[in-house]
Amino acid sequence: MPEIPAPALRGNDPLGFLAALGVLALSEQGEIQPLRLRWEGGTAPHAVFVSGAYHGTRDLADALREVARRLLNADAAIPGCPPEFPYRNRHPADTAKGADPMRMSREAARATCEDAARRWESRERWFARWVAALVAPYTLDKDGPEGRIRLTPFNAPFGQMKFRDSYYDQACRCVAATPGMPEDAFVGWIRLEGYTGANLDARAIREAQVSTAGVPSNAGAPSPTWLAVMAIRFFPLADDGRLRTAGWQEVQLYSGATRRSLVWPVWRPPLDAPSVRVLLNHPDLAVQVPTGGTPRVAGGARLRALGITGVYGSSRRTRTQGDGPLGPAVLLWPAPR
Repeated sequence: MPEIPAPALRGNDPLGFLAALGVLALSEQGEIQPLRLRWEGGTAPHAVFVSGAYHGTRDLADALREVARRLLNADAAIPGCPPEFPYRNRHPADTAKGADPMRMSREAARATCEDAARRWESRERWFARWVAALVAPYTLDKDGPEGRIRLTPFNAPFGQMKFRDSYYDQACRCVAATPGMPEDAFVGWIRLEGYTGANLDARAIREAQVSTAGVPSNAGAPSPTWLAVMAIRFFPLADDGRLRTAGWQEVQLYSGATRRSLVWPVWRPPLDAPSVRVLLNHPDLAVQVPTGGTPRVAGGARLRALGITGVYGSSRRTRTQGDGPLGPAVLLWPAPR
């Protein structure tokens, strides 16, 4: 089966890993032709897509650009979801306050889940899966105004940031209209001044002290970011009033970071989306932190038997006005020699 290497999508980088997963997610939803994903390389593995439908990165990028254009033409953000979701305007049942309509009340979250259930029964299955990955209808946000539910931990708002615009719409517009996008996600990222990067990329945040002009100047990469947010569906929420999320663990991987950490594997055999979903949820990816020691994953031989070649983790940083981006990745397994 022909292979398409994507050297810019590195498995030892949170944004690179998520972007590769986003391509797989769009394939699973039928937006592009079927493909599988594997990783090649040692300490800096890169994504390799396996598909008989595309001849190289340009063919694959052309198909992805058409997805972005279809979404823009439909005034939509996510394939398989109603155009209004994620919400850019408050749900009619919403009683919450604040700038972001996605940070809604329990009433609005319950109505959203009921709508998703009705669509599921009508064989419109993707909306329910996206709601399960984005909305925690029973867990209230203790850090925000009273009465708002929690969202996916991929949402890291600061200031007046709105989930739909910052995570989906901005990047989609860039990918659909900018020459060289989204192929740059595979071969060498194009960064745009003023684009924040949806808080998935620490390199996009440029504070005043590191700017040549002495003022903050963000420079995110829209192409991998747009692909990455399409991967959030791989990380559903389990919400019974205590929120748990696939892939996320309560562990601080390095100093100066929060205990909100994304942990992921890379693997050698080409895998389809259901197989990847199994790996992301595997119990042997649990991080252990010995007293005074270094965080490690102890799966060992069991991980090798699954085809896993490495496990990485990234902790979310903090900022003075809210959550910060995902920080650099650290190798959790195998132990560095």
